Amino acid sequence: MGLLSQFSSKAEIHRRETCKRFDDYISSYLSQIEECSQATKEQLSVTLVARAPDSAVTDAVRRHANEFVDLGIELKVIFASIEPASVFAGFVEMAGMYNGQNCLDATLRWAKNPALLDAHEQLVLGTTHCWSGDAMRRAADVRLSLNLFEAEGGNAVNLGHSAFDGLWSASTNIPKSRFRNVTPARTGEPVVIEIEGIQEQLLENAFEGSYATRH
Repeated sequence: MGLLSQFSSKAEIHRRETCKRFDDYISSYLSQIEECSQATKEQLSVTLVARAPDSAVTDAVRRHANEFVDLGIELKVIFASIEPASVFAGFVEMAGMYNGQNCLDATLRWAKNPALLDAHEQLVLGTTHCWSGDAMRRAADVRLSLNLFEAEGGNAVNLGHSAFDGLWSASTNIPKSRFRNVTPARTGEPVVIEIEGIQEQLLENAFEGSYATRH
């Protein structure tokens, strides 16, 4: 095996391990919500700050989207980059489950100002779970050096909420031209998405298969 192949293989293994850890982390939060008879608005809130739509943490959130909707969980997401276009389009389609394709401003924002890239990736799940990652200006192929998982609430969650609110206010709505035509999928049919005049076909299971379920 060549050096590049070895590097690629290690990167893929690390990506799978990272995605698995995020899946387990989100599942822990969802289990708490399912066991709660009367969850508050704060408990039913998920906020995500991610470098790009193809980040590992974004993949995990997307895989659990159906469960979020079923439990009445509100989702808000800020991206530093909205490329690659095809992956972003798939995320837009998923986000449309919350407020409809015509109300995506309530779910998605873009931290396009370079001054905002010092903000760190983070995922806050309700009032108990908070993950913090590296600054968003890091290169996509740089392995995470900061990877903090908190599951006991407290100061980390409070700081996460404050950081997200500040970044949300400083970020911009994503231009409608970036998701001009997203056609929802029907079982067994492709999704046809047009982004800035480019059409791509994404199969319903284009992102590593169907949404994850917990057993």
